[in-house]
Amino acid sequence: MSRRSARAIVAMLACVVSGALLSTSQAMHAQERVPESIVERLVATTCDKRVVLLGELPSHGEAHAFDVKARLVDRLIAQCGFTAVLFEAPMYDFVGLARAIEARTATPEQLDEAIGRFWWTRELGTWRRSLFDAATARRVTLGGLDDQVSITSRYARATLPGLVASASPEPRAAECREVVDRHLRWTYDAAHPFDEAEKQRLQQCSRNAADTATSRGAFDASDRAMLESFARYAARQRSDGTTGRDASMFRALEWHLTRLPANSRVVVWTATVHAAKQRGTWPEPPLGALAVERWGDRVAAIGFTAAAGASAMAGRPARPLAAAPPESLEATATRDTPWALLDAPALRRLGSVPSRLLGAVGSDTWADSFDAVVVIGQEVAPTFDPWK
Repeated sequence: MSRRSARAIVAMLACVVSGALLSTSQAMHAQERVPESIVERLVATTCDKRVVLLGELPSHGEAHAFDVKARLVDRLIAQCGFTAVLFEAPMYDFVGLARAIEARTATPEQLDEAIGRFWWTRELGTWRRSLFDAATARRVTLGGLDDQVSITSRYARATLPGLVASASPEPRAAECREVVDRHLRWTYDAAHPFDEAEKQRLQQCSRNAADTATSRGAFDASDRAMLESFARYAARQRSDGTTGRDASMFRALEWHLTRLPANSRVVVWTATVHAAKQRGTWPEPPLGALAVERWGDRVAAIGFTAAAGASAMAGRPARPLAAAPPESLEATATRDTPWALLDAPALRRLGSVPSRLLGAVGSDTWADSFDAVVVIGQEVAPTFDPWK
């Protein structure tokens, strides 16, 4: 046998072995996925709703939950007529993405930057690309609800300082541009600390700009929405930093729905604490509760939680999830199964039980807050794509 023939045989065997390993890996992954029957039951629970809120633990870093949510979003779009997906992510870069789609210059990287690091995972890579393709084909509208600006919000940092300046009176335009730019790039120093006076300047500049844009006809609807959103964010910097965020996201949700065709149906990708339909011990009504006030029983909230396993947030190292208490919703639901879906009747039968649905373990009658809860016995941390 010649060396060339030997090398060819070795290469062929390597391909066979590699393919076998890949097939085994894919088969194991398929076995480890939450069963399709759970996704089908979730579709049945949510298919006829107008607004479906899909939660996840506050750590925003659980691969199985991400997988179920992505599969459910796909089914709601394909089978139930949903035409919009809105993320608990800054609205600004989604405006930039929409404008790029209109100009036919959009790239998948713009969607990644708009969605942000929480969901910038390899497990969601193919799904994000399919969302991008659907958006550029005008089959799905994508948007953000949050008034905050994230580390990946390139469009916001490039656009908001000039936008605020253009809506500010001439004597203050340059100052307001600097104030906003300094905040978005976080270039504070001893000469310009982020103290109460600076917070006040940020609030005044953004609020005045939003009010001016509303009164003038020179700003389009998206510019007005961005300015109003940023003004709400700036105002919150002078409080505890959290109060009012759910109300702000709800106003963004209303804005998106007013711009969509009548009776459009939307999926909201968020955290379970925001999806909840009851206030509970939260300091303000969550997004889900505000949505129920507005649209009643046309809103569905799906909670996600885990009994144990691991989690990782935005590219940080994986951390173990503390095992849920023996009497908790999580431990009870997964005692005899690695996965569980508790629908409203099942949640009602449990009564008031401890759960980490909202982060810290606390007791509640969870049927009051969720139409269904997905419980994962052993969560796994996602694999994050490297910073681009």
